[in-house]
Amino acid sequence: MIARFVHSIWLGSGVFLILAAQAAFRAAPNSTVAADLVGAMLGRWHYIALAAPIALLALEWRRARSAVLIVIFAGVVLAAAQAMVDLRIRSIRASSAIPMSDLSRQDPLRRQFGRLHGFSMLLLLMQVIAAGVALGIDSVPVRPPSSAPPAP
Repeated sequence: MIARFVHSIWLGSGVFLILAAQAAFRAAPNSTVAADLVGAMLGRWHYIALAAPIALLALEWRRARSAVLIVIFAGVVLAAAQAMVDLRIRSIRASSAIPMSDLSRQDPLRRQFGRLHGFSMLLLLMQVIAAGVALGIDSVPVRPPSSAPPAP
């Protein structure tokens, strides 16, 4: 029951972040304000994205279901990678005297930012998929070993 709750928090918060980020960029007066808002949400998401699968690893370890453990471990790796990419993105934004959206599309800094931003979004999507897959696998009932005697 606790594992299902943690799975749900992990999956739900990732889906929420994706939807909230899209809404922020549509509703904010400019992309800098939206990026600041989404960046603040991402900062909190990184805690959930790391803590939830680590907690699930601890909860699932004794059940030793390798498929679930592999997907959850992949979630930890994806979360760590996204946190590192996000730190680099923040560094790039902080190093620019003007907002990224005001730089020329050909500017090397904006191009690097764009590549990292795309990779970060891919990592987030992969984490949400991992959370959904882990929840789906965990929802499949485990069959107990057959108590029938072995065939001669």
